[in-house]
Amino acid sequence: MLFTEDAGYYAQQVKERKVTVLALVDQALANIEALNPRLNAIVYVQASTARAQAKEYDGYLDQLTEEEIDRLPDFFGVPTLLKDLGQHQAGHLTASGSNLTKDMTMQVTEYFVENIVSAGFVIIGRTNVPEFGFKGISDSKAFGQVNNPIDLNRNPGGSSGGAAAALKAGIVPLAFGSDGGGSIRIPASFSGLIGLKPSRGRVAVGPGSYRGWQGASINFALTKSVDDTWTLLQNLQVEQLEAPFIMPIINETSLKPLNKPLKIGYLDQLNQAWPINEDAKEALNQTIQALRKLGHEVFKVTEPFDRAETMRNYFVMNSVETAAMMKDIE
Repeated sequence: MLFTEDAGYYAQQVKERKVTVLALVDQALANIEALNPRLNAIVYVQASTARAQAKEYDGYLDQLTEEEIDRLPDFFGVPTLLKDLGQHQAGHLTASGSNLTKDMTMQVTEYFVENIVSAGFVIIGRTNVPEFGFKGISDSKAFGQVNNPIDLNRNPGGSSGGAAAALKAGIVPLAFGSDGGGSIRIPASFSGLIGLKPSRGRVAVGPGSYRGWQGASINFALTKSVDDTWTLLQNLQVEQLEAPFIMPIINETSLKPLNKPLKIGYLDQLNQAWPINEDAKEALNQTIQALRKLGHEVFKVTEPFDRAETMRNYFVMNSVETAAMMKDIE
């Protein structure tokens, strides 16, 4: 069984006792066995700990009343995958896509991963990444190229490419990633998924690192639905006073419904050297027309900054961060 619905759907199935947590975990593990040889999306599987947690969750569920079940975490019993980069879990390997760190077992669990578990997820393994997440393509020498399930001859992007491939293929209903310069958004766009990079300070950091890439690198997830993205954000958001960047908790009651049209700008190409193809133009035009039918004002804009200079500055910052990271590894 492939996971064709979003994570919230399967959590609800568990709470309604239509499926056991163990059944979901076993299915996810079977999906890895069946599909990963073609996709190369997953580099590490933790079957024994995942099954043990699933059995524990099923036993706990059997003791609860219906009211208590309604108060369970939103994603209780949903199998998921961590990104093999920065999302450390004590007792498990984290290779970061590199031969240099391929055999490193983590001693400490990151707060972000603790919060994933608190949200009810069952972690079953780790997804493939480019070495240290430095590329928008997932093809490390340590583990090889990830293949996009839409077209096995193409790459799902990066650096959360393994997460995108696993989610798009239906191996799991939600997969975690991280984003310092597009590493969630690129593979989401390459794979027809939803990828949000939250503001820095929105989700927990530490204790291993509190300011990856000067706070530019943010952990979150790729999803199949806006409902999952919003529910996950509610579960994982923190107001972490010891962090270098702090965001206030989003109060849902303070969010106001849209009561006037939006002004929406769009780019139809990045520059003269990079024209978009006809399929992309058609998709863009369809989106523009749909937004205008909803009453929004949609207009063409030009980039208000020098893209090449911006990228040079970004890579200078990353070079400094990389030097610091390698010193820590040494």
